[in-house]
Amino acid sequence: MEVPIEIWHTQRDTAEDPDSMLECSICFTKYDNIFKTPKLLQCSHTLCLECVARLVAALPPEKQAEDVLCPFCRQPTHIPDEGAPALQTSQELLSNLPAHLQHEEPVWIEGNKLCYKQPPETNPDQQDLCICVDIGLSKKDSTSEPRQRRGFFNGCSDWKRLLLIAFIVAVLFCILLWPVECILKTGSLRCTAEPVPTKMPIIPAVVTHGV
Repeated sequence: MEVPIEIWHTQRDTAEDPDSMLECSICFTKYDNIFKTPKLLQCSHTLCLECVARLVAALPPEKQAEDVLCPFCRQPTHIPDEGAPALQTSQELLSNLPAHLQHEEPVWIEGNKLCYKQPPETNPDQQDLCICVDIGLSKKDSTSEPRQRRGFFNGCSDWKRLLLIAFIVAVLFCILLWPVECILKTGSLRCTAEPVPTKMPIIPAVVTHGV
């Protein structure tokens, strides 16, 4: 009985497409010196910084301090405490980039974002401009969505919710107050008093005698 062959990933043929060596095998985006910096895994496979950071972010919180598995050979790679930006950069690939991209720029992890601060000489008008890329797999939506689903009136704005709650309270108050009002008025739970029978006046009969 033949053992089935497992294929983890299909890569492009670099002989037919030499430019594919300068792009990430996961997102097929060309390498650069910022968020797409080529990072070496311990198995010698190369991924861009953003894809490695997304692999780490996809792990459960209790396992993000552990090793991340290569998507090609499943070999583990230890992620430094500083995060994916602290992994070794492939200087070989970086040197094959255009001259203005061969100097690696500092990138750091801030929560679920990769951040990079532009140097003043490249943007003199906005010296404190930081560019960030969200690497979380929509975690803010996944954490807030169940809370919204468990809400009392999901999909309503605050003022609509308050108005609806006030209306329900008013209706309940009227329902509870109605029997009390009936008891005070009629002495029973019946809100209408029983009609008092009126006595018909007695008309004396007139007796006529024949002449």
